[in-house]
Amino acid sequence: MKIPELFLAWKDTEEYKAQDVICSEGEPAEALYIIISGEVELTLHGERLSIEKADGIIGEMSLTGTATCCVTSKALTDVKLARLDRDQLTLLSSENPEFSLHVMAALANRLRAVDQYISTRM
Repeated sequence: MKIPELFLAWKDTEEYKAQDVICSEGEPAEALYIIISGEVELTLHGERLSIEKADGIIGEMSLTGTATCCVTSKALTDVKLARLDRDQLTLLSSENPEFSLHVMAALANRLRAVDQYISTRM
């Protein structure tokens, strides 16, 4: 199974134009997003952490109790996102174990990027 195929007919989507800010550090995080198309830059305190492309995940902090964006997400190109709230994520994960592994891998990669960011400032 390919992750983008799960979202071809997803009804809850959002679109952003190049240079639009999707979420800024400290703003409420309302959902997890899967990038269907386009590229999103993630920055922390103005410094690039990563560029996420199709299959990438942003907004993962919405799944925690803090529910605020820890990074700024900005569309580098026109972007289409699939929006998942906690209930949708739970259902999709139970129906597609491969998707759960994809989410865990994305979270591990984000943790590595933040860890690297921190280690270069100590």
